[in-house]
Amino acid sequence: MSNFKKFLVFILAMSTYAGAAWAGSPAESDKAAKTSMAAPVVIEADEVYFSDSTGDMFAQGNVVVTQQGAVVCGDLLRGNAKQNEVWIDGQSTFTESNARLLGTGSRYNYKTRTGSMLQATGTVGREIVTGQNIDILPAKFVIHNGTMTRCPAKVPDYHVSAERVEIWPGDKLIAYSAKFWIKGTVIYSMPKYQQSLNPNAQSVFPQLNYTSQDGFSVKQHLEYPISEQLSVYAEPTWYSKAGYRPSFGVTDSPGGYTFGVVQGYFRDSNDYWIKKEPEYDLKFGHQVGSLPVNYSVSAIYGKWIGDDKTSWHQDYSLYLSGNTISMGNILRLDLGTGIEKVKESFDGSSHDIFRYDATLHEIWSERFSTYVGYHYVRNNETLFTYGSTALARELDSGLTYQLDRMNGIGVAQSYDLNGNRIYDQDYYWYRDVHCWELTVEYRAKRHQYIVDFTTKRF
Repeated sequence: MSNFKKFLVFILAMSTYAGAAWAGSPAESDKAAKTSMAAPVVIEADEVYFSDSTGDMFAQGNVVVTQQGAVVCGDLLRGNAKQNEVWIDGQSTFTESNARLLGTGSRYNYKTRTGSMLQATGTVGREIVTGQNIDILPAKFVIHNGTMTRCPAKVPDYHVSAERVEIWPGDKLIAYSAKFWIKGTVIYSMPKYQQSLNPNAQSVFPQLNYTSQDGFSVKQHLEYPISEQLSVYAEPTWYSKAGYRPSFGVTDSPGGYTFGVVQGYFRDSNDYWIKKEPEYDLKFGHQVGSLPVNYSVSAIYGKWIGDDKTSWHQDYSLYLSGNTISMGNILRLDLGTGIEKVKESFDGSSHDIFRYDATLHEIWSERFSTYVGYHYVRNNETLFTYGSTALARELDSGLTYQLDRMNGIGVAQSYDLNGNRIYDQDYYWYRDVHCWELTVEYRAKRHQYIVDFTTKRF
């Protein structure tokens, strides 16, 4: 039996394999696990004992096990090098690039990059989680009898409890037997639901809104997974002026592209309405080889119903966007260009649209930032106002300033370069309401108010 003080390094290149990336689909992770290269395991501790014959190991005092970005820490560790496994009966932590968990009864296999932890708390991506038991897998985390929230308060304003939650960091999560809580009250429950983990994804909790044009509204996004790639969703929405205007759809995301069918009422950011009965859409995009350029392609076909017209609407587009260009410490430049073809059965029209966008962001400090952008659209006069671009040549600019920890303000302006006039001028006030966010917007040129109250996007 060998006894090493303070530091011990195991290089298990022949029996230890690098795990797959945590973010991504299970299929991608399985493929990566089969083709990965060997990776060393490093064990640091005040005292370490290791048996060459049996592979048994024992470490105590500031124990840190590191392997390919995954770190397990504790005070007393046991394990076996031949089984590629370590376990900590007492309190321990598991840390990876997009997760940090604290619990007891931890086991971790550094060859398969799988493990488990009892009575765990911590974060997975942006989700603050607890679990009676959490399984660690190469592509996902599985939480048993746990909770999730994005509210960091000791007693969260809102949370979701579920018998089981599967989280693919950066992609999506699926919860089983889920209950949705505001403070101590269950507002609704679902046998199973799915949520995108895209930063711009809608909250699973109700959103309150007010606009001068449509009055008050309450909106809810509900999504139910049928299979690993297929899901259905509904957005029941009630407006005080327009009444009940729901929408629903089916989304298929097998990897590499997304296909969907949607039906119902839809409103754009300028309060223009359309009814789709139904609409089919196909979207995909990727990086162009090794170039710092990304492309996105979309194809839409569906029946659009406006206030005074009905048309079978076709929309095909290709857009190229470059990676953000850093220009010194404070300047960021974004460039993009694209083409679009819009066809309508109502009047037989066909529009070939070309666009170009350039936006310069200036981040002066943690509190203060500004931007200015130039946008050009050729042949932008289409049949429907919904989703259309109003200005052929636009110069937009704006600023945001964080007054204090709770309050921020912003100003945005749109200038019509063809008409030499200010087209829009909007003023914003942001208020942090604990774990909720209140936004009040005044659109000065339109004399409109918009108020949003929703869960905070941490």
